[in-house]
Amino acid sequence: MKTVVVTGAGGFIGSHVVETLLATDTRVIALYRTDPPPFTAPNLQTFPLDLLDENELRAVLRYAAPNAHTVIHTAAMDGNAAFKRDNTALIFDTNLRIGSNVLNCARDSSVENVVLVSSAEASVESDNGYALSKSVVELLAEQYRKQYGMRIFLPRPSNVYGPRDKLDRVIPAMITRIASGQDVEIWGDGSQTRSFVHVHDVVAAILGMVDSEIDALTVATRETISILELARTLCALLDVPERVRLDLTKPTGAPARAFDTTRMYELVTPRPLRQGLGETVSWYRSTLPLAA
Repeated sequence: MKTVVVTGAGGFIGSHVVETLLATDTRVIALYRTDPPPFTAPNLQTFPLDLLDENELRAVLRYAAPNAHTVIHTAAMDGNAAFKRDNTALIFDTNLRIGSNVLNCARDSSVENVVLVSSAEASVESDNGYALSKSVVELLAEQYRKQYGMRIFLPRPSNVYGPRDKLDRVIPAMITRIASGQDVEIWGDGSQTRSFVHVHDVVAAILGMVDSEIDALTVATRETISILELARTLCALLDVPERVRLDLTKPTGAPARAFDTTRMYELVTPRPLRQGLGETVSWYRSTLPLAA
């Protein structure tokens, strides 16, 4: 039974990584800061841990996960647009330091594979602290590959959605507003487009990268949808009249960036967006009282 360490194991992507690994012949060491994974299993051990404390992380790898096969680092300081705008230095500093700690401890513990979950934002020039932190950690990873010969994998997800997503993100925020009888307010005319990828497809890509030895991968789909059409689709899936209000005094925003998804589709065939949205709506309906 191989051992895999997952950071951010109680978070959105991390909890799905843990859940998927538990269904295989894998011993999972789940590290979390505040919220543990929402399930238990005989092959799961959980540890509350602050990744800013390199000594704590080193101790876990030494004593709880010796000879770990893989570390999958999903933890990151993130947030909605307002949080990112107001905390750019804090986000940059935190994500850089925890990324560095993970690389150093994995190197010193001779971990075979290290997966650093990055972001499609890392390839964009930006003064956003989150995007910058992901970009710099990728640069650091490349130096660790060169100097120490480490096997490091960099999945770069675009807009991820699915069960257990944070309620302040666009899709769950729309679902909760529609289900509770409120209008969905959209800036501009709603023509701005986005590309969304289901969290289960993201996890499949992350795990598939290690097996296929693909060292970097943009995890996205070829399908795009306008924000207005997204709101209308969610209203239809929730079987309620459209509750959409356009604020034409606000900027519409940029359209979705085009990604090269060739390698993604060689590795994983992402589910169609409407199917994924239907699965997501069903989960929120079964979980949140206001969406019952």
